[in-house]
Amino acid sequence: MPNEPKVTTRLADVAREAGVSPSTASRVLNGSARQVADEYRERVLAAAERVGYTTNLAAQATARGRYPAIALVVGDIRDQFFARIAFGAIREAARRGYVLNLLSTEGDTDRERSLVHDLRRQRPEALILVRKRDTTPTAGSKLLQELMEFERESGRVVIVGEPSEPVLAIRPPDFDGAKDLATAMLGLGYRDFAVFKADPQVPSAQDRLDGFRAGLSAGGVALPDSRVYPAERSFPGGAAAAAAYLADGRDTELIFCTEDEVALGAIQHLRSQGYAVPEQLAFAGYGRRRVNPFGDEDWLTTVRSPFEEMGAAAVDAALGPAISGVPRSAPEVHLGASTPGRTTSA
Repeated sequence: MPNEPKVTTRLADVAREAGVSPSTASRVLNGSARQVADEYRERVLAAAERVGYTTNLAAQATARGRYPAIALVVGDIRDQFFARIAFGAIREAARRGYVLNLLSTEGDTDRERSLVHDLRRQRPEALILVRKRDTTPTAGSKLLQELMEFERESGRVVIVGEPSEPVLAIRPPDFDGAKDLATAMLGLGYRDFAVFKADPQVPSAQDRLDGFRAGLSAGGVALPDSRVYPAERSFPGGAAAAAAYLADGRDTELIFCTEDEVALGAIQHLRSQGYAVPEQLAFAGYGRRRVNPFGDEDWLTTVRSPFEEMGAAAVDAALGPAISGVPRSAPEVHLGASTPGRTTSA
């Protein structure tokens, strides 16, 4: 009947339905820092859904002085780097019973600082800032000041990607991924290499080059600087690097590109010049690009970065012990048709 009073479901109702103590139900539903076993967490969440219980976030914010949510600030959400990290963070936040607010800087560093400033007023429990490039000077930067104020007033700050500020960071394991790739290429019989290095100002590009070199060196193969070509991180950038490679009269067995996009642009240019790829010249990339203009998206040998795992690790670091580092999951080398191998039978 329309005049019947509404019945408010209480936390005690959830605890009774789940068969746990009210304090355990509160830790699950109110985002306590204390950990709850997955079995009990699932029971509480299922019970809350059955009895129709919803958390009063405004009341929590008033009582605790901060909003029980995590803010995730990314660059361009259309970029796979940001999208995959966001996916992993959202999934982990949901598993922990947290709301995750997603904001985009659209690549604007001023907007990045402005968003952090605005978030200080909203008081989320943690801030995760995803950055692809190290562009902000540490000493006296306005962004660093905002981040330090956020930590003082509200909660922990975690940077994912390329940090320039001295705060907690989750870094991509690019060195290890490229090293594993080099080891795999040596295992296929390749011994003569060149590298197209995208965006030299981005630390991850240097990490990939250093890792690839380390893997080759462990196998007794050197990679001189003369075999490393700079490239813009784009399809045309790969074509330009390939043109420079041809102008030098190179005749290598395999080209490693620190970005898949660069590899695809280089391959298109070389094929237009009459090169048979991969029969005459093999290619490997990095990043596991999902779109391949040559048809089969699994054709290119590449390395899958654990971006989803990085997002989850960032949430874990934001809500748990303050430990910097890399995600637990390692990069995965994917062998495709672009590296058929040079191993021959005796």
